Amino acid sequence: MSTIPTLTLNDGIKIPRIGYGLGTANYGSECASQVVSALKTGYNYIDCAQMYANSKSFGEGFEKFGGKREDVFVVQKCGKNGTESHPRKVLEGLLQDMKTDYVDLYLLHSPLLTKPLSLSEAWKVMEELKEEGLARSIGVSNFREEDILEIEKTWKVAPSVNQIEYHPYNFHAPNVQRLLGVMKKHSIHVEAYGPLTSLTGAKGGPVDEVVQEIAKSKGVEGSQVLLNWVLQTTGGVVVTTSTNEQRQRLQLEAVTKDITLSEDEINRISEAGKKKFFRYRMTDVWDAAKP
Repeated sequence: MSTIPTLTLNDGIKIPRIGYGLGTANYGSECASQVVSALKTGYNYIDCAQMYANSKSFGEGFEKFGGKREDVFVVQKCGKNGTESHPRKVLEGLLQDMKTDYVDLYLLHSPLLTKPLSLSEAWKVMEELKEEGLARSIGVSNFREEDILEIEKTWKVAPSVNQIEYHPYNFHAPNVQRLLGVMKKHSIHVEAYGPLTSLTGAKGGPVDEVVQEIAKSKGVEGSQVLLNWVLQTTGGVVVTTSTNEQRQRLQLEAVTKDITLSEDEINRISEAGKKKFFRYRMTDVWDAAKP
């Protein structure tokens, strides 16, 4: 397996540009075998969350795999509906579940899931966890422009990433474009989840034909074209998942092989995406966002 390229975050931490997620197909399920499969396939970034309710599977899967902890980039997220989500208490429990002493990146999963703390209070705790070494890097997820601006008022450390839904059918929304602008100002990188939404949750849209034409011309899969569109338009990271080993490999090869899109190919996909709007996840967050 070719080496997975990395990205240097605004705090100097290096992150692989593709991660394997324990949400979506693995959500709420025991998935130690999927962790083993992903690691054997060559992934070196595993994306976890309190909300996914399967963090013990990482610990069990990694133990079965038998690798070195420092060779795998582990992400955790704080926040779950129906529970209080104090970042320190949550992380302490997750570290026990995962059988590890630290995470490489710790995120606030949603701006709506920090109670009883305010966003700024929760972010202060995140900064403390980074300083103590329990999290090497800290960031946010599903934060809108207004949420970034809120924690900016008091932060000592800016988030290194914002993990958001990003694909051709939502990147062009005005509130997403404004968000990307404020993120760029602070060198906050995009971690994109749902990058294949136009092939999965929104099939039959205007992007499909363009993607298939480009894929055919390059001799690659449509999913690989879309992953590269996301990587090249954001300069960030993609998080994807599959319980199918062949698809795991194809998605990984989208990053490890040279499938660079031309400027014209990128523009064709972007213009097709602008003909449709679709958002798949975290609608409660974005329904309350400024337009």
